[in-house]
Amino acid sequence: MHVCLVEYEEENGKPVPPQFAYAHDGRLLSACNLHLDASWGYDGVDGDPATAARLQDLLTAAGLPDHERARGEVHRIALGVVERFFGLSLPKAPIVEGTLPAVVLEPA
Repeated sequence: MHVCLVEYEEENGKPVPPQFAYAHDGRLLSACNLHLDASWGYDGVDGDPATAARLQDLLTAAGLPDHERARGEVHRIALGVVERFFGLSLPKAPIVEGTLPAVVLEPA
């Protein structure tokens, strides 16, 4: 089973960066905050060493982290890299404006 988590915690009162995690069959392949700074427990990409290193290389090639850019721009670029790397399609409107299901089951 593949699990992709994108978490925005806007009601915290603190500047919590969006969190991303991707797991397959119970094994964490990668996790990072989308500001790609050392805040909130992540300093780069964590997870499976080979997968995390490849994702980190792609983020670096995209010019991240870039502390001069606005945080929103940084996490948009990071999310684009994540989408392409894992072959995801993360539609903006439902994520930003709607309610997403906690679990989606598909027949094998």
